Amino acid sequence: MAVEGCGKCIKYLVFIFNLLFFFSGIGILAGGAYLASQQGGYGTLLPSIPVASAANLLIATGVIVLIVSFFGCLGAYKENPCLLMTFFLFLLLIFILELAAGIVGFIYRSDIEDYVTKDLMAGLSNYNRTNEGGLTDAWDLLQKQEMCCGVSNYTDWNVTMLYGNMNSVPASCCKGDDMSADCGDGVLSIPNPSVYTTGCKQALKDDFDKYLFQIGALGIAIGLFQIVGLALSLILYYQVKGAEQ
Repeated sequence: MAVEGCGKCIKYLVFIFNLLFFFSGIGILAGGAYLASQQGGYGTLLPSIPVASAANLLIATGVIVLIVSFFGCLGAYKENPCLLMTFFLFLLLIFILELAAGIVGFIYRSDIEDYVTKDLMAGLSNYNRTNEGGLTDAWDLLQKQEMCCGVSNYTDWNVTMLYGNMNSVPASCCKGDDMSADCGDGVLSIPNPSVYTTGCKQALKDDFDKYLFQIGALGIAIGLFQIVGLALSLILYYQVKGAEQ
């Protein structure tokens, strides 16, 4: 027997909720793809901060949300208590995992700067070395994109030998489009205004803070939305079970 009256309104609300939930899954997928495109290029520099894993996690979460919303839509449309309960349990599991991830991220957010500093300093000494082409390219990409040089500042390049000259910084530290091989030569002994002097550590930390804030705000909004979905699906479940008796 189909639900009637108030139960039918709840049915439509659950259906509409799942349509919106479906679109939120698309948004999570897009967020993961955006994070991967923004940070993946120099993720090699930060082995302690699994940037690619975070992006992949968002993409996987988006796919799961799409699947779960399908169960919800079908369960509401068919008034199937089994599908409705499946949707409720999956949604509850997602909510718990999101809450746990948020708590862990909040606890360890203050450690990001330490991880960034440690990883960048470790990678600095391997720049331009044999079999370190990926790391070298990552450093060049980072310094050009963030308009920075070194970790804390450009003098950090004292720790490595560049082109056989200890007074040099990479060409990617040069401002504008000047990427000639010698544009950073001698900079450490005679400062050159055409070279970036601020370090990359703060720029990276600011990027991570921005992304964490955006992901956190999105997570809170989706979490509140999911609580509404949990309540509506449970109400509809009992309405359908009552109509069957």
